[in-house]
Amino acid sequence: MTLRRRTFQVVVWTGIVLNWAFAVTALADPRHLITMLDLGGIDSTVWLFNYSVLLALLSCFYIPAAADPFRYRANAWLLIAARLIPAATFFVGVSNGFLAAGFVRLGVADSLIGGGELILLVWLLRGARVQAGRTPVPA
Repeated sequence: MTLRRRTFQVVVWTGIVLNWAFAVTALADPRHLITMLDLGGIDSTVWLFNYSVLLALLSCFYIPAAADPFRYRANAWLLIAARLIPAATFFVGVSNGFLAAGFVRLGVADSLIGGGELILLVWLLRGARVQAGRTPVPA
């Protein structure tokens, strides 16, 4: 296994574990999580429960790309989109005033992980393309 592939896998798995940790914390003690991350005042934690369940399920779709980003290339690209699009919505929501300032933390985390995954996936795929060009093709 190449360094490029292993690094991509580590970053993807780190994101998966962080998502699951967030989801478990949100399900076990949602009010503490909301306070800790400064996600604003709430009357109900139903939205966080739903978000957490969906986040945990979404993270399961990252696993094939972590295992084999070449075979599950669509999953690999979609996991990046599933990081960067929510990050952008967190930033837009905070800047427009309809999300609490604490959502910037979530946006930064998703941006760092998604940006890292994007750079690593491009690096990985380019490396594979270069390597394929060096490999003699059987006649």
